[in-house]
Amino acid sequence: MNKISTRLAISFLIVALLPALPLSLVVRDLLDRRFGPGIADPLELALESGLTESRVHLRELKADLDRQIQLLEITPENPPMVLLDSLGRVQSADSLAIFLKESPSFLNDARDLDYSRDKPRNIRRLNEVLVGVKLSDSDSRYFVCKKLPAGMVQRAGNLTEGVSLLRLVRGQESRVLSSFVGPFVVVYSVLIGVALLVGVLWSRQIIRPLGTLVSSTRRVAKGDLEFRIPDQGPGEMGELVRSFDSMVGHLHQQRRDLSRLERAAAWRGMARTLAHEIKNPLTPILLAVNQARDSYHGEDEKYQNLLNEVSEIVGEEVESLRRLVREFGDFARLPKPEPRPGDLGELLRDLEHLYGTGKVKLVVGDLPTECWFDFGALRRGLINLIDNGLAACHDAGTTDPLILRAESVGKSIHLAVEDAGTGINPDHMKRIFEPDFTTKSGGMGLGLAIVENIILGHGGNISVNSQLGLGTAFKIELPLGLPISPPLAGKDESP
Repeated sequence: MNKISTRLAISFLIVALLPALPLSLVVRDLLDRRFGPGIADPLELALESGLTESRVHLRELKADLDRQIQLLEITPENPPMVLLDSLGRVQSADSLAIFLKESPSFLNDARDLDYSRDKPRNIRRLNEVLVGVKLSDSDSRYFVCKKLPAGMVQRAGNLTEGVSLLRLVRGQESRVLSSFVGPFVVVYSVLIGVALLVGVLWSRQIIRPLGTLVSSTRRVAKGDLEFRIPDQGPGEMGELVRSFDSMVGHLHQQRRDLSRLERAAAWRGMARTLAHEIKNPLTPILLAVNQARDSYHGEDEKYQNLLNEVSEIVGEEVESLRRLVREFGDFARLPKPEPRPGDLGELLRDLEHLYGTGKVKLVVGDLPTECWFDFGALRRGLINLIDNGLAACHDAGTTDPLILRAESVGKSIHLAVEDAGTGINPDHMKRIFEPDFTTKSGGMGLGLAIVENIILGHGGNISVNSQLGLGTAFKIELPLGLPISPPLAGKDESP
């Protein structure tokens, strides 16, 4: 069982590991597609091209502003800051005031810019504005400003950030790969561990009933046919266990039937032998004694009385032996029942009439008009049960009539012989159908064995319920139709 459990656990582990290889290839391909040269190189080239174009455009705008500064005429009336439009025209004081109001720190930031002394018109960018310086004849400094096209600075910043980020990612590709592979390995390892644990537990759950079944087969092989496996619930394993229990039950019943038949066969053989050996000398013995009695013609009255007494005793004993021989002969010649269609109600009414309603009370339910049974054999078996019941009632001192029940249940006929007699001792219940068992002083214990053989020969079964001091009920179940000849019902062993 441990080998099967190990193989199942390994199978679960292999099944859990199989998706790892294709999944790792998919993850690797995904990383290559996102960060590999096939994607990163064209993307970096496009970002660099866009950034270069932005730089060229910015230089062109600076050169254009420088030309505009050169053409700008400064007068003492000019404010310290001049705002130009895209065509190089000086904006009004109102526009300048609005601009400074929107950017109150602009003028101070412009003064902090580094302007080369050798290039008094050196152009600098402050946020989204180009700032240049023009010196007047009196060396006064004037700031000349021009707004950049809308969104140009933002686009250039995005391009610069994109190039920096791409270079950072490409420089840390191994770390990026580890950031994906590490969690993947951890999560998949946990999943594999869970799959292995579930596989072990599941395999044990599957193997446990098999182990129980193996140990049970060993017990059955040693002869323990009364052992049963506890129910394993639904599913194939439960069905297997139930089938095993059913098989063992059938084997146990067959063993009991074989044992019963072996005992019955042995008793029949012994009965035939005893009937033959005892029957033959009985008549000569009786004739010899009678002849001795009749041959005496003397006048000795005492001796004559002795001969008469001896003759009477021998006759009684011979008659007793003859009854015993007949009982043995009946048991030895008991034929297998031959069911034929007939009226079971007629048989039951005949028995009621035979014993009288004061002794036997007939209770008949719904019976079919035609049943299959051996009239003579079944009548003999019921008479035996009725006689035993009436004897038990006599011993108990009760005058209640014996109940003879009959009804149709499904595809079978149920008969019952119920008495209110002394009952059967629980210690004797297992042996009441054995040929050699009896509690009567003058019986041979063959009656119930004959009854059981008759019922089994009909393809039915017989059971008994009894309470000591309250009474006994023999219950018989017979097939409604023509029974299949039971293999263990006994054979006709008549000489």
